[in-house]
Amino acid sequence: MKTLFTYFTFATLFLLLTNCSSVFYTLTPDEESDLEMGRKIIEKEDENVYSSISFEEQTGEEFVFYLFAHNKSNEKILVDPGQVYIKVYDENKERIIGEKIYAMNPEEQIHQISGDIEEREDSHDLTTGLNIVFSLFDTIADLSDEDEDEDDAGEVAENVLIFTGNQISEEVSYKNDMDELKSLKSYWKNDVLRITEIDNEEEISGIFYIPIIEEAKYIKMYIPFGKSTHTYKFRQIENQK
Repeated sequence: MKTLFTYFTFATLFLLLTNCSSVFYTLTPDEESDLEMGRKIIEKEDENVYSSISFEEQTGEEFVFYLFAHNKSNEKILVDPGQVYIKVYDENKERIIGEKIYAMNPEEQIHQISGDIEEREDSHDLTTGLNIVFSLFDTIADLSDEDEDEDDAGEVAENVLIFTGNQISEEVSYKNDMDELKSLKSYWKNDVLRITEIDNEEEISGIFYIPIIEEAKYIKMYIPFGKSTHTYKFRQIENQK
C-alpha cells in the first residue's frame, strides 16, 4: 500500500511539473556562421550588397532578428522588412506550409496603433459624456422626488461623488491606455527596422520580427535587397522552461 501511495505521489508531482513547464524556441544557424559577442552571425555578399543577420531572442509569438546591410552597388537599394519572408520545413527538411510567412510590417503596425489611439480617444469622450448624462439624470430624479424626508442636498452631493469617482477611474484608465499605445507606436517608429532606401556605400541596421511556426524544425529566410535576394538557414529548437 505504501509503495502504491508513493507511486501516485510521484506521478502527481510529475504531472504538476509537466503542466507547469512552458515551451520556448530558439534558432541556430543551419549553415556557416561566425560567433561574435555571443551571437551566431550569418554573412552573405554579392556584387550588390553585403548583409549579416543574427537571431536575437523569442518575444511572445515572434522571433527577433538583427539585420545589417551595406550597399555595394551604384544604385539605391530598397530595404523593406515587410518583404522579408520565411519558408518552413519539418525534420526531414520537407516543406510543411505552402505559403510564404512574412515578417511583421512596421508601417502596418504603426497604422494599426494609430487607429487604436483614435478609438480609445473616442471611447474616452463617450464614457465621459455618459458619466455626465447619468449623473444629471440621477440629480434631476432626486430633486423631483416629493418626499419631504429626503435630503436633496445630500443626494446631489452623493451624485457628484459617484460621478467624480467614475470619472477619475476613467481618466486613470485612459491615461494608462494612451501612454501604453503611444509608447508602442514610438517603438515601432524609432526602434525597429523600417522601409529605407540606402545609397552606394551606405549602411542600415535594425531589428525585425518573424512569426513563430511551432511545428517547424528548419526555416529558410529570404531578404530582398534591390536586384539581390539573400537567403539564411536556421534550425529551430524547442526548449522547456
